[in-house]
Amino acid sequence: MEEKYLQSVKENLKKKGYKLTGPRLAILKYLLRKKGHHSIMDIYEKMRMKNDRIGIATIYRTVDLFLELGIVRVLTINNSKPCFEINWPGDHHHHLICKGCGRIIEFGSCNFIQIVGEIERVTRFSVKEHTLEAYGLCPKCAQKTEDYSTEKI
Repeated sequence: MEEKYLQSVKENLKKKGYKLTGPRLAILKYLLRKKGHHSIMDIYEKMRMKNDRIGIATIYRTVDLFLELGIVRVLTINNSKPCFEINWPGDHHHHLICKGCGRIIEFGSCNFIQIVGEIERVTRFSVKEHTLEAYGLCPKCAQKTEDYSTEKI
């Protein structure tokens, strides 16, 4: 699947007048192999470990280009640093973010489609895409708060 995706990215870049340069390929392969949500600094630190010639400016420019072309998507958690993930074709998922430990849990269930018609009718806003982020406590952090009680003191 990764090879097929790499080929489609290469074709997409070429169609838009760009090349899949060595640094672009290295960043793309990192994001493909290390699934998850990565900040610019995460990417930079990992790239520096493998190839000290990739600078932070190259990573910013590459991620910006990948965003523009829809190769990656951005997730901004609690108005903090943006994180990036591969925008797999046909993959539609949302995020649960733990306010205790910061863990991000992806989930695919989405009933938004059931209410989008009403939203568009009432607001006359044409919805083209959406994301959902829910904040709370993961099971591990929730258990920590449940274990604490002043009655046990």
